[in-house]
Amino acid sequence: MSQQESCRVLVLGGYGHFGARIVRALAITPGIKVIAAGRNPAQAAANLPGVDLATIELCRLDTAAADFQAQLADTRAALVIHTAGPFQGQGYDVAQACLRAGMHYIDLADGRDFVAEFPQRLQALAEQTQRSAISGASTLPALSSAVVDALAPQFDQLHSIDMVIAPAQATPLGMATVRAVLSYCGKPFECWLDGRWQTVTGWADPQPVRFARIGPRLASPCDVPDHTLLVQRYPGVATVRFRAALELPFLSRSLAAMAWLRRIGLPLPMDALAGVFARAGRWFDRFGTDLGGMRITLRGQRDGLQHTVHWDLTAPMLHGPEIPTFAAVLLARRFARGEGLPTGAHACMGLLSLAEFESEFARWQIDSAVS
Repeated sequence: MSQQESCRVLVLGGYGHFGARIVRALAITPGIKVIAAGRNPAQAAANLPGVDLATIELCRLDTAAADFQAQLADTRAALVIHTAGPFQGQGYDVAQACLRAGMHYIDLADGRDFVAEFPQRLQALAEQTQRSAISGASTLPALSSAVVDALAPQFDQLHSIDMVIAPAQATPLGMATVRAVLSYCGKPFECWLDGRWQTVTGWADPQPVRFARIGPRLASPCDVPDHTLLVQRYPGVATVRFRAALELPFLSRSLAAMAWLRRIGLPLPMDALAGVFARAGRWFDRFGTDLGGMRITLRGQRDGLQHTVHWDLTAPMLHGPEIPTFAAVLLARRFARGEGLPTGAHACMGLLSLAEFESEFARWQIDSAVS
């Protein structure tokens, strides 16, 4: 395919924590011309190491600009990948602008309400424009649902889905990620436990969990789209639980202390604390490792007996932050090959198989295994 025939893919937040990784992956994909967009293209050289800037386009775009849709149209992109979080509390203006500009849309949103309500809020416009709009093309729910979809046929009755993500201590953190994490610290949210909705508190009450190839950690509840979407996707499941497990117990307990203070009503300045927490976390990197992981455990019945399956992922050499980008990269490559994306608005579930993710795991020496 010639340069003129290349599929033009615009990455919003293309110099950011996840956007830069997507730009790097797509820049070397045949048939794709990448447009890296953000508020300050001057940052591109520093934030896109390893990318030949001569092979991509740099573009200044501000999603808050009054003429954002016109700016989008000027890029002539066929597909937009939106990585500029945090998505908690964000509206659907960017997705709507992309669809109205005649572009397909994918985002890496992990905000529970944002992703869960996305299909209903965008379906009419996506159908009207005959475009695809996909939300949650990230670890949750794209990868998590692919794992559950792959393992669920082993069960006659699936009773519980328990998911834990365990980042390496030295994992680089974008500010959007830190703000997203802190947005529900100490905040109550509904979780489907033992067949009914129960209230839990974000980052409170850390509990020990074990993994296949990394050391035990303390895991705390986090508010994510899977709490809503997997309950809907698997009728009859009694428990769906997601937690995150920081590598150092001190940091887990620090978040739990912040959660307790917010729960009793202390008005902590969370935006200001995001910067403090991100910087303070770096002080402890010497006490951590470069290993991150993820464990999804399914429990239920098979042939009348209790049955448990663990899926474990281990990411070495600080490769964990690549994982949230895989779904968007896979979908963009599919689109560029001419295979198309489903018309309408969708949460990113059932669109990618676990086998497709495993092909990306291999590129980054990421190990996954079922036990």
